[in-house]
Parts: sequence; C-alpha cells; structure tokens
Amino acid sequence: MSRETWDLGHPYDKSGSDVVAEHPYEDVPAPWVKPDSILYRDKVIVVLYTVRRGPHGTTYVPGKAYWCWCSIEGREQQAGMFSISGAEDKSPQTWGGLREVTPSQVVAVEWHGDIHTEVWYQGDCYDVDGAPTFRQHGEVPHYEMHIRRNADYSQIPVGLRPKPPEPDPDDHVWGEADGKSFH
Repeated sequence: MSRETWDLGHPYDKSGSDVVAEHPYEDVPAPWVKPDSILYRDKVIVVLYTVRRGPHGTTYVPGKAYWCWCSIEGREQQAGMFSISGAEDKSPQTWGGLREVTPSQVVAVEWHGDIHTEVWYQGDCYDVDGAPTFRQHGEVPHYEMHIRRNADYSQIPVGLRPKPPEPDPDDHVWGEADGKSFH
C-alpha cells in the first residue's frame, strides 16, 4: 500500500493529503458562555448621555441603552454618608432631611461610558461619579467606575416607579465579546 492510503490527517479527502479539508462549522460562531468570574456577577442597564450646550443652557440628552456584565461593590471611601463632600450644610431643615448618598463601585471588563452615564441596577438609578479608570495591570484588565444612587425607588409604589429603558435585544452586550473594550 502507498503512504497516501495511510494518511489519517485527511481521512475524508478524495485526493489525499494535498487537498485541504473544508470544515462545515468553521463559519458558525460558538455561543457565548458567561465566565465563572466575579466580573460577570451582575448585569446592569447603562444609558449613555450626550451633552448639548446651547444659548439657553446645557441639557443632557439620553442615548441608547445597553446591557453590561459587571460586578457592583459597595464603596467605603466616601467621607460622609449624607453628603457628597464635607462642605454641605448638615443642619436639619424644617422642610425635609438630608439626601442619602449611596456610593458603589462598578467593575467591568468592557465599558464605553463616561462621566455622563446613567446606570440602572435592581430598579434604582445611579449616576457615574467621575471618569472611569482603566486597571490594566491586574490579572484581568478592567474598568472601575464610582457610582452614586440618585433615586431610591423602593419607597414608591411599584406601579408608579420609573421604568429603566429597554436595551435593544440585537445590540452588543458589554462584556460578552472577547473582553476587549473599544476605548
């Protein structure tokens, strides 16, 4: 028998080892599987805003909403629980109280937002507090953003609560790619 008969590298080729076999599934992408990692523990809705400056002032225009895989962690570096800085007047008022600031931290593999981004997590709305920081020297490069809750909707009846915007189901979910961000 000839050597070509025993070539098991191309068992289904008609002409032997000089023909490259075509694989029927090479163009079919494999389905994405959520990694078993702390960076994929939470899924939030992110709304990007555009700043419009005009002769009558500055307005924020909401843009598209996206899903984002991330991890939401509490943040303890906040100086005061009821103020953003120590400069606010903390004396009691007759018409209300102090506004609670609930600081948290978002850690995500992929992030396209900036300081004008809104995050919806567990039915509450959060604002991004400062620019995202890219941490490239860890085991997994990731972005860190500090957020603070601007509205606690748990005190409002369910039927009257504002609903978060619905992301388009065909859009890319942040974090479901190869882990690379577009920044």
